[in-house]
Amino acid sequence: MAEWRQVAKVMALGDGHISIKEVEILRKVILADGSANKSELSFLKEIKKEAKTTVKALDDLIADCEKVAK
Repeated sequence: MAEWRQVAKVMALGDGHISIKEVEILRKVILADGSANKSELSFLKEIKKEAKTTVKALDDLIADCEKVAK
C-alpha cells in the first residue's frame, strides 16, 4: 500500500496547482482530530514549495496547523 504522503502529493500536485478544493480536503483530513503533527505540517510546506501555483487558502491552512501543531 502506498504511503499517505505519496498519495496526497499526487492528488495535490497532479496538475501543478493546489486548488481551493484540494486545500479543503487536506484541511478536513489533517485537522480531523483538532491538531496537526510535525509530519503533516512538513508535508504541507513541502507541497507548497513544489507546486507551480497555490491558493491563499493553503497559506491559511499552514498557519492554522502551526497554531495547533503537536
